[in-house]
Amino acid sequence: MPKVQKRNHARDLKSILNGKVVILCLGNPDRGDDGAGPYFASLLKGKTSYEVIDAGVTPENYTGVVQRLKPDTIIIVDAVRFEGEPGDVGIFSGEDLRSGKVSTHDVSPKLLIEYLKSSTNAEIYVLGIKPVSNKLGDSLSQEVKQAVEGLTSHFYIV
Repeated sequence: MPKVQKRNHARDLKSILNGKVVILCLGNPDRGDDGAGPYFASLLKGKTSYEVIDAGVTPENYTGVVQRLKPDTIIIVDAVRFEGEPGDVGIFSGEDLRSGKVSTHDVSPKLLIEYLKSSTNAEIYVLGIKPVSNKLGDSLSQEVKQAVEGLTSHFYIV
């Protein structure tokens, strides 16, 4: 697994937020840090011009919505396992996830990326937050909560 670099996320995000952007947030808030995506969506909805979708644990139910929006860029926000410390943030290409260089909690994001790539031709990126725990009944860890809150400022459109 690649080691996450301490990077300037503002610069990195600015370079990939091109054209019509859909932010697709994945995860289960009942499973600890797997709720990072839905938490991100709850903080961002109504505060950005980007389309924000909280797809929860059923992103396949939102593929039609994403297709109809005709995005140029899709940002998938999810808990992602990669080398680094809990709460670290990585920006990965869809290819990184598809090739197995980074790992989410299950296989569905890989299939989702394949499908969205073929049906939208959008550039796809994964905004991954390294989890502490994805155990059922756990709440969002402080590390992940702080990381998500810090990221939202890069998406606000004032």
